[in-house]
Amino acid sequence: MTEIENKITNLLNPTQNYVVALSGGVDSSVLLHIVHSYTSNVRSVFVNHNQKDSEKLQKSAESFAKDLGVDHLNVDTQLDSDSSETKMRDARYEALFNNMQKDEILLLGHHSDDRVETFMINLFRGTRLKGLLSIKQETKGILRPLIDIKKSSIIKYAQDKKINFLEDSTNKDNSILRNWLRNEIIPSLEKNFKGDLNSKIQGLIYEIDELTKNDKNLISYIKSAKGYVEVPISLINMDNSASYYLLSTISQYIGQSGLQNSDIKKIFSVIEKNIRKSFFENWEVSSQSGLLIFVNKEKWTGSADLLEPKGYFNFEKYDSIDSLNNWSISLPKYLENEIYFSEISDGDLFKTGSHNQKAAEIFRSYGVNKSLREVWPVLKLKDTILWIPGIRKSSEGNWLETQKDKFIISASTEKVSIENF
Repeated sequence: MTEIENKITNLLNPTQNYVVALSGGVDSSVLLHIVHSYTSNVRSVFVNHNQKDSEKLQKSAESFAKDLGVDHLNVDTQLDSDSSETKMRDARYEALFNNMQKDEILLLGHHSDDRVETFMINLFRGTRLKGLLSIKQETKGILRPLIDIKKSSIIKYAQDKKINFLEDSTNKDNSILRNWLRNEIIPSLEKNFKGDLNSKIQGLIYEIDELTKNDKNLISYIKSAKGYVEVPISLINMDNSASYYLLSTISQYIGQSGLQNSDIKKIFSVIEKNIRKSFFENWEVSSQSGLLIFVNKEKWTGSADLLEPKGYFNFEKYDSIDSLNNWSISLPKYLENEIYFSEISDGDLFKTGSHNQKAAEIFRSYGVNKSLREVWPVLKLKDTILWIPGIRKSSEGNWLETQKDKFIISASTEKVSIENF
C-alpha cells in the first residue's frame, strides 16, 4: 500500500457509508479510487454548476464512476453561467447534503495546497486567527482525507495508477483570485524564499490551532438554527482574542471565507449603537435581549409547508393537548388547509377585542427587534392574523378556539450549539 493510500484509509471505517463529491478532476478521482479500493460502502455525486466546462466534467465523473463500478448521481443546480465562487460553493454544499442519507459521511477532495491558498487569501483579506486555521480535515458530516497531501503527490498517484481525469480549463484563469495565487504568487514566493512554503504554512496552521484550543471552549455559547446564529454580547469585547475567535467562527459558519477588520468594526457599531446592519450576502447582524444575532431571511423562511421549521421555530400538530397557552392554538378541522404561516407585512393589523393594532407594534411592545420582527412566523387565515407564536392570539384566534371538532398546532423553539462545526 502506498503512503497516500495509507494516509487516506487510516481515516476511514470500512463499515461506514461514504459519499465522494466527484468533480471529474484529479483530486476527487484519486480520492474515489482509493476509497473504493478500501470499502464498497461508497457512492459518488457530481454537482453541475452550469459553468464553462461543467458538461465535460460531468461526463468525466460519470465515466470514471462507471469504470470503478460505483453508484453515481448527477445533480443539477440553477446557477447562472457567471456565478461567483461563493454562490457555486453554497449551491454545491446544498445539493450534496440534500442528496445524502443520515448514515453517510461526505468526502471532499481538498488537499494541502488548497489549505495553503485559503490561508493566504484569508491573511491578505485581514482575517483573524480562526480564518488562518484554513480548511479543517473534519467538520460535522464532512471528512477531507487528502488535506495533508500535496497536489503534486495526488497527480503522481493518478499517473502511476493511470487514473483518467479532466482538468477544468477555468483553473488557468488568473482573474480568479485563487488561481492567481496558485499560478503566479505562490510559485514566485517559492522561487525567492528557501524552504517548502507548503510545509511552513501547514506548521503555522497547526501552531495556531494549538494556541486557540482554550478559545474553542467558548464555541458552546454560539447557538444556531436555520438562518439564525446568536452569541452573548457579554462575550464580545474589543481587542480580545477570544472574542475574535468567536466572531470568526460565526463568520465561517455563515459562509464567509474569513472575518475582516471591516466586519469587526461593523459588529461593534451594531453593539454600541443598537442598530442593525447588512453583514454578508443575505445575513444581517443586530442585537436582541443581550445577544448579538445574525439573521438570514431567505434561509429562515424555508418552504410554505405549514409544519416546516421557520428559523428556530418548530411546529407540531396534535388532536389534543393538556393546556393551551401562547405557544399553541386550537382550530376547527375544516380550516386545516386554509391556514398558513407568513411574516408580517406592512400594514398588517392585529385585532384585540374591539380594537385593531398594527402587528409591528405588538412585536415592539414585546421587545422584538426589527430583524426578528421581519421573519417571525405568524399564523394567518386569508389575510387575518390568528396567532403570533410565543406572544399572543388575536380576537379571531381566541374565538376559533371555542369551536368544536378541532386540531392543535403547537410551537416550540430550538437553538443548537455549533461545537462540531
